[in-house]
Amino acid sequence: MAERPGLFDVIARKMDWLAQRQKVLSENVANADTPGFAAKDLREGPFERMIRGQLAIVQPRRTDPEHLTPASTGNGQAREHKPRDRYETAPSGNAVVLEEQLVKVQQTQIDYQTMTNLYSKHLRMFSTALGRGG
Repeated sequence: MAERPGLFDVIARKMDWLAQRQKVLSENVANADTPGFAAKDLREGPFERMIRGQLAIVQPRRTDPEHLTPASTGNGQAREHKPRDRYETAPSGNAVVLEEQLVKVQQTQIDYQTMTNLYSKHLRMFSTALGRGG
């Protein structure tokens, strides 16, 4: 039976993917005026599937009648995001929309910072558990 990757491995893989995506997005921005250039992006990696078995899903429970009920009772499945077709093409054939690329760059930066914070918090948790943290 194959061993599941640890949380640190999953975080490292996600950070690698984000770094590669940032490179692809920066190439899109750099070629915004290149005739015939079409924007590229990376497909999302299987990160959710990798950690699905490692993290327990916490379901809220009403312990008091005064507590609020959960707002959504969905099955917890995210909807699949299908990339849309190009909606803007320059007369030169260039299909890079700078605003769209900059939004993707910003989201990638936010995701990378989130992974960095998660990594450092888990390291601090282990240090505290070993009696070396404060």
